[in-house]
Amino acid sequence: MADLSSNAAALVPSTYLNVILRNLEPALAGRVLQDMGLPQTGLEGLQEAVSLGQLQTAIVSLRRLIGDDWHLQVIHRLNLFAHGSLGMAAATSCNMDAAISVLERFITVRAPFVRLVRRLEQGECILQVVDETGLGQNWRDMLEIVMLGIQSLLEQVHGAPLYEAQMSFAWPAPPYRQMLEAQVQGVLVFAATEHSIVMPQSWLERSSPMHELAMHQAALSRVEAEFEAMASQITVTSRVRHALLAAPEHVPLLSEIASSQHVAPRTLIRRLKREGSSYQQVLQQVRKQRAIELLSEPTLTVKQVSYLLGYKDPSNFGRAFAQWVGQSPGAYRKGLRRK
Repeated sequence: MADLSSNAAALVPSTYLNVILRNLEPALAGRVLQDMGLPQTGLEGLQEAVSLGQLQTAIVSLRRLIGDDWHLQVIHRLNLFAHGSLGMAAATSCNMDAAISVLERFITVRAPFVRLVRRLEQGECILQVVDETGLGQNWRDMLEIVMLGIQSLLEQVHGAPLYEAQMSFAWPAPPYRQMLEAQVQGVLVFAATEHSIVMPQSWLERSSPMHELAMHQAALSRVEAEFEAMASQITVTSRVRHALLAAPEHVPLLSEIASSQHVAPRTLIRRLKREGSSYQQVLQQVRKQRAIELLSEPTLTVKQVSYLLGYKDPSNFGRAFAQWVGQSPGAYRKGLRRK
């Protein structure tokens, strides 16, 4: 979502902020609303979406009024129901693999400022949480809220605390480290190379005690409708990425994606260009992501991986992969085995 790092007017859902403010003293909530430039007559003035700039202002205000650990003081309020249809669709999935797929596709419904990238390495499932704002530590409050929220949802699917998991942040330990450690169920790591949640790969296929097919399908329908309703607030680049990720067995052509969005291919090309992007650029990003995931699966040959990624000639996949990571698919896979 290239526009979030440079456009303070970009809209983001106010759901989590709404829950947080409703659990503050009315006077404190009013001061936050005042700082955001909204009426202090109550949370009725808080729309379903606020600008990125307003949310940043709210974070600064909450830090000043409550402290740098304000988010950890209210995190217990963000239960399953606070995550709405996204939380219910993920929690009622048949297993962890399906739940992560729901989060990968629809996380933007609740947190459009992050993107999830899953990969499998050395018997572990790594769920990388990519900060799309480019705000770094200035955004750490919200990123920590999102990662703790993901942990909570995955716990529902796992049916037990995630004691064997690891949560990593790319920034140094904050002054409120002990409070954060109390919220993290497994190991907590700072100054890592990326923000991520790591768990045993064997968890992916374990049946979820929360699974209920009818409830899951109903929640999934609602979150899909919410995603479509947010389409005007989501960048075209993100919508194209979503369309590519949503079709693991088939790589949609630009014309197919344009048709699904009810625009002409030329219009889609022009809108992507306006965001400094292109169909090919997004396609290569998604292919790189999925290539790393698929190559970590030992049952697939390199040729099968290339076909799954839409390459008719495996040698073209080999050349593309070498450009992405600096080595051939075979060498990359051997490196995983050696590790």
